[in-house]
Amino acid sequence: MAEYILVINPGSTSTKVAVYDGEKELNTCSIDHPAEELKKFAEINDQLEFRKDAILEYLRSQNLQVTDLSAIAARGGVVGQIESGAYLVDDAFVQASLDSPAPHPANLAAVIAHEMIREAGADINAYIYDAVCGCGVPDPIFTYTGVPEIKKPFLTHVLNSRAVSIEQAKRDGVKLEDTTYIVCHLGGGVTSNLIKGGKVLEFVGDDEGGFSPERSGGVPCRELVKFCFRSGLSEKEVQKKLKGRGGLSAYLGVNDAREVERMAGEDAHAKIIYDAMILQLSKDIGSLAPVVCGRVDKIILTGGMAYSGYLTEEMTKRVGFIAPVSVIAGTYEMEALAKGIHRVINGEEQAHVL
Repeated sequence: MAEYILVINPGSTSTKVAVYDGEKELNTCSIDHPAEELKKFAEINDQLEFRKDAILEYLRSQNLQVTDLSAIAARGGVVGQIESGAYLVDDAFVQASLDSPAPHPANLAAVIAHEMIREAGADINAYIYDAVCGCGVPDPIFTYTGVPEIKKPFLTHVLNSRAVSIEQAKRDGVKLEDTTYIVCHLGGGVTSNLIKGGKVLEFVGDDEGGFSPERSGGVPCRELVKFCFRSGLSEKEVQKKLKGRGGLSAYLGVNDAREVERMAGEDAHAKIIYDAMILQLSKDIGSLAPVVCGRVDKIILTGGMAYSGYLTEEMTKRVGFIAPVSVIAGTYEMEALAKGIHRVINGEEQAHVL
């Protein structure tokens, strides 16, 4: 009997959707949302009906209705400090998603799923899996920043980092709970995550470590303060400069690491920028090893940039002394969402309740 799972993963300018039968992908699609269409909405929450209609149209294109599904797997946004794994999408989770302190289309996934089920009168549940805030309650020692008014926010690439950790443990023939991995997610933004026993223990976030294709990473704080006061930019404009227009994009006008690598083969300036990024991201990985006194089983390089042989070879040279390096290139968000929720509906995992 089919166990259809609809996967919903909204991004800034698109909504990724997929249909799985159990853990087998039947179809996947990225629904693009042109900027001129999104400009109609003053706030991200205003996009709810627009995105829901697009998802329902996709489902119809697959000759499926909501009542044909066994569950909906939704991307989890920022709803507070929650554990990794699955959460049931109920009224409380929906409200927390709508009231999120970090507006992002990912917050809409749970709301859309909940409304689709309610409107169809379907006797199924929606769940999120490994939300970006799904690091649990951190040990207080990891939250201190040196400024009492500022605590480190625990938001990172939980979904893909845990997905490749699960895959690595399978490849090594060991239990996930017995492993300690450092997972470097190499995307438009980069985070390095210390995952011990399958849970995020500590990490270097995309606003505190090395720069990446679109983000500045950590910037010397005194220079940043001076820049903010003399730039004449608003807070929103500075945030955009640091996250979205920083890193490789700021230096070279290109946010595609493949293009930057091509440029680096022809231009000395592009090469030193690219190599500087690789060096900084390698330092991020190294900074996590002392947290577990160097007892790291494996370093995993994942995300889109991990397809680059040059980048992964250079990073391996720099961090291979810590632990063996494994490359699992690409992102596995849709697969991780589907498989996680399939484990829940089969009773292999228990879903949390907010």
